[in-house]
Amino acid sequence: MADQSAITKARHIADDEGVFQLSGYDATWIWVHTCPTPKCSCRSALILSTNDGRAALLERGAPVLAAWHDGLGYADVAARLSDLDVFHVEIDSVEAFAPLGDEPLDLAKHPRIGPIVKRLDGELLEEIGRLWYRGKGLPDPESAIRRAGEIVIEGWQPGEMLAWNDVLTGVRQDLYLLDDRVFEATEMYCPVPDCSCGEVMVDFETLMPRGAPSPGRATVQRAGAVKFESGKDRGGRLARLWAAFEQRFPKYLERFARRYPVMKEVGARVVAKPRPSVSTKVGRNGPCPCGSGKKYKKCCGSASA
Repeated sequence: MADQSAITKARHIADDEGVFQLSGYDATWIWVHTCPTPKCSCRSALILSTNDGRAALLERGAPVLAAWHDGLGYADVAARLSDLDVFHVEIDSVEAFAPLGDEPLDLAKHPRIGPIVKRLDGELLEEIGRLWYRGKGLPDPESAIRRAGEIVIEGWQPGEMLAWNDVLTGVRQDLYLLDDRVFEATEMYCPVPDCSCGEVMVDFETLMPRGAPSPGRATVQRAGAVKFESGKDRGGRLARLWAAFEQRFPKYLERFARRYPVMKEVGARVVAKPRPSVSTKVGRNGPCPCGSGKKYKKCCGSASA
């Protein structure tokens, strides 16, 4: 049974707060249940789905909601449902799993679930990310940062672009699975309040396998022109990652236009923390000794590039 503090916090969420209608030609409804345990770091969400309408979804999924509140194994209850499509999805990578177990689903063998997963666009995923925080009784990190005073960024120098998630602690990482590798798309914005360049850079970095070269980046102009910078012989992979980004964020220009002034607003409060000295030789693709979690070439090593 889940601890009572988790259950109490979960009850602060309205019962139908995780109900969404997917965009598309049919009326697909989903009901999202995120983990309510504060100390659990899982990033998955249980999704119930139907084409029979919102009322049917709430009625058929009621036993799952009751188990979720009571801490009695809501995934076990969901797995026994026969009148809803049920699966888990990783909020960051959008990888789908059965309600029970940790083996990824082959979506080609699940013709009902596959189309649902493909319609979980980036904006909806971020709503699910916010729900993940609320379900644990935690504040939305982006909102908390916007209300904060001075913002200290380690490893940043004035004049450099800033990653949205580095400044505002985004509600999810934007991960992509391709060629048996894991990539992260990082949106970089100019934080200088009086600069009107309008550029946004989407940097794709290889997370797994560790130390593997990154495919490159796409720089998007305000008017929509896109310039690609890829490493040697990696242009094809960069193109596929950009296509996946476009599919996940079909209205990415609107997204950038919405986020751009926010970064300008908080940019006036960003303070650079001095870079620590590096006493030992570090490979450019190795982890930075300052502890930022970034590659050396993208952190302290960029000062000598």
